[in-house]
Amino acid sequence: MDEVVSRQVLAVQGYMELGLIPEAQEELDAIDQSLDVVEILRCDLFSRQSKWAELKELAERLARSSPEGSQWWISWAYAVRRLESVEDAREILIEARETHPTEPIIVYNLACYASVSGNYEEARELLDQAIDLDATCKEMAKKDDDLKPLFKEATQS
Repeated sequence: MDEVVSRQVLAVQGYMELGLIPEAQEELDAIDQSLDVVEILRCDLFSRQSKWAELKELAERLARSSPEGSQWWISWAYAVRRLESVEDAREILIEARETHPTEPIIVYNLACYASVSGNYEEARELLDQAIDLDATCKEMAKKDDDLKPLFKEATQS
């Protein structure tokens, strides 16, 4: 990536962090649209705007055309969860895990889905696996609303 594109990418990310979505979109549109980084930024932008249908369409297309990119699967499932159901999102991540068995966020999100579905034993096992893959998942779990039912159930047992 050349220096100009690097600056543009940083500008898009900066605008998004500041919540300046129109400015982020304008800067994103100015980047060479054939670059992979544009798709990553576009997914992030759609997510921040809660444009779930757009995110679902883009991420699904990217997951099918570039299945080696774990982020596409994660973004696709994230959008499907919001548009359709936790179960449909879970099915996407189960498929993704076949290609990305050591991707901690896929395993972590499967733990979240199991927790909100009341499958606490499965959620505990998946969360432990995610933490084994990446210790930062333990800190994420402490703040994650999806896992509150799991922790509440654990204190009642």
